[in-house]
Amino acid sequence: MKTIVSIAVAATMAIALAACANKSTVNILIANEHTSDTTHVVVHIAIDEIMQHVDAPSIDSLTLLNERNQPVAFTITPDGKNIEFAVPIVKARSQKNYSLNTSNPSLSDNLFSFRTTSINVKL
Repeated sequence: MKTIVSIAVAATMAIALAACANKSTVNILIANEHTSDTTHVVVHIAIDEIMQHVDAPSIDSLTLLNERNQPVAFTITPDGKNIEFAVPIVKARSQKNYSLNTSNPSLSDNLFSFRTTSINVKL
């Protein structure tokens, strides 16, 4: 009987966590696997990849934030397929974490949400 209750509780928790998946934010992990620092790198990320992880009407409605939660300017490439932004420096064998967010994320939006996706970029 305890096993059945445990399974039921685990299933309920799994469903609850799936329902709380955060569709207002996607992480961008930029990894420098080289032995030297990388400076002033322009990063490109496919808009299609971004939009499959974020509920937003368009790419223009998103805000790019750096590790200090400061806005970072990004542009759309002329072909309209990618966004691009500059990363000032990524130390050797380390990574930077950026995030793309809906325009006005609030604490209540993210309090019980769990990030399920990161877009990985290797330099």
